[in-house]
Amino acid sequence: MSLGTSLSLPSAISEGILAPATPLRVAGPKRGPVAKRRFQKGRFEIVNGSAYSLFYEDVRQPDGSSVSRRARYFLGKIGPDGISERAARREHDRTMQDVNRKRGSVAPAPRGETFADALKLWQNAVAPQLSPSTVRQRESYLRAHVLPRFKSSALHAMGVEQLQQFATDLREKVSRKTVQNILGTVFAVFCYARRCGLRAPDVGFKDMELGSAFHDATVPFFTRDEATRIIEAAKEPYKTLFAVAWGTGMRAGEILALTRSDLDFERKTIRVNKSSDDKTREIRQPKTKNSVALLPLPSALEARLRDYLKRDWKPNPKDLLFPNRAGTRPRKRESVVQYALKPLLRELGIDDRAGLHAFRHGLATELIEASVPITVLQAQMRHADVKTTLRVYGHVIPQSQRDAMERVSMSIGTRVPIGTEVKS
Repeated sequence: MSLGTSLSLPSAISEGILAPATPLRVAGPKRGPVAKRRFQKGRFEIVNGSAYSLFYEDVRQPDGSSVSRRARYFLGKIGPDGISERAARREHDRTMQDVNRKRGSVAPAPRGETFADALKLWQNAVAPQLSPSTVRQRESYLRAHVLPRFKSSALHAMGVEQLQQFATDLREKVSRKTVQNILGTVFAVFCYARRCGLRAPDVGFKDMELGSAFHDATVPFFTRDEATRIIEAAKEPYKTLFAVAWGTGMRAGEILALTRSDLDFERKTIRVNKSSDDKTREIRQPKTKNSVALLPLPSALEARLRDYLKRDWKPNPKDLLFPNRAGTRPRKRESVVQYALKPLLRELGIDDRAGLHAFRHGLATELIEASVPITVLQAQMRHADVKTTLRVYGHVIPQSQRDAMERVSMSIGTRVPIGTEVKS
């Protein structure tokens, strides 16, 4: 019998090659299609010096249904002229992996090693160390997309094939960036599970195909003129709050968490080391460790801050620079946008779809137009990776690039090709 020959179990028994492992089913109705196949370990046998794998395989019927049939697969002859028993057992394991993959079966998860189990470990140990906004975002992704598909899945079964198909299905409903965020949440759970000794797959973005990274939509931002008009038209404390947003490029939560002690007028710096949560207004660590920094305090902003502290700021228990009216906690970002910024934008005829983040993007755009080195822009925006800076602000064309193209294009339309020497 050659490698790969399949022989039904009744024939093998009648020929005296193999003894039945279980009583044969002589009569009975046909088994219809089975929705979920049980994982098989199979059976390894050596009969008359030959190694075999015994298992169930699916056989397609003429009516389109599928039935399970006992099958035997010849692995090879055991001996000096064949293969070793150890090699035959390895081939048996490989064969069973292939059989289970075709049947859509995976090994049952050991107790405590489902995705839900790993997620619980992550929620208890890692999530409390993250900012509340990050946790809310990831919990939303888990509830809406990940758990409905993988809640009871074995960790070791969530490989490249399963996650790639998951990403492809998601791409029909959400943006590429959202797919990245969802997968990033899954990978974070995997990473902690591996550190805890669970059999989580080592899968990352390098193994995924997520399609083109092309971004069609531009990031909304205020121009220098728009920002100046907004600041001049605003009333305190929003006048100074908007000035800080434009003059530093800080995120909204970081501005709302600023305290009087974060301002150093002698060294002309602003310290960024905390952030106010959008929902709870609890002051926590900022977005990332790279967000902690000392930012330069421009002279114009220094003058405005000194005037604000002298005329409009009132001491409060938490020393907040922009507290709520009661002076007990930070202002709410949503309220600042809805009741202070949006009415000004409509009054000034500026696109009112922009929010506080438009000041940050506006400053970055202004710096790019001024041809500052990309490393300076990265430091001011406090991005951990320069790729983030390029991705977010890559839509801005520096004026230096425009000027260079203007100089080159001056020769276009002349009869003398560019680079041709003109003889007098």
